[in-house]
Amino acid sequence: MAGNLVERGPFLLHFANSQKLSALLSRSFADGKAPLSTDEFAVYSLLRLVGPTTPTRLAHDLGMPASTMTHYLRRMEAAGHLIRRPNPEDRRSSLIELTGAGSEATVACFPAFSAAITAFRDHLMMPEKELLTAMSAMNDALHAAYEQVAADPT
Repeated sequence: MAGNLVERGPFLLHFANSQKLSALLSRSFADGKAPLSTDEFAVYSLLRLVGPTTPTRLAHDLGMPASTMTHYLRRMEAAGHLIRRPNPEDRRSSLIELTGAGSEATVACFPAFSAAITAFRDHLMMPEKELLTAMSAMNDALHAAYEQVAADPT
């Protein structure tokens, strides 16, 4: 199915994959099957995995602008899902982590997420580790390309 896009290059294929992933997760999380949106689940999940971290680090790891991360964090705090405390290594920044309620909301999404990733794995035609290696290489290349383009004054 994606053969035509493969011939068109990595950006169109990546865009199409991103759209399909969004649709898959949205369908799996629909109809009240999860208390968080799919985007919120990504932020909560990474924060749950990495433990206390800075907002800047979390935004960087998820590839989103700091201003977008600030929006998520404000909503998480308002919901009682986030603890923010001073960073002992740099008093100008803070460390953030999920509250118990934030962790519970994340875990409550696991059945919906599991349905989506299980269906994906059922149709994956290569070892997942190979796919992750290729995706990691793409992530690194995109980051380096962004830095290069951002540094170009023309």
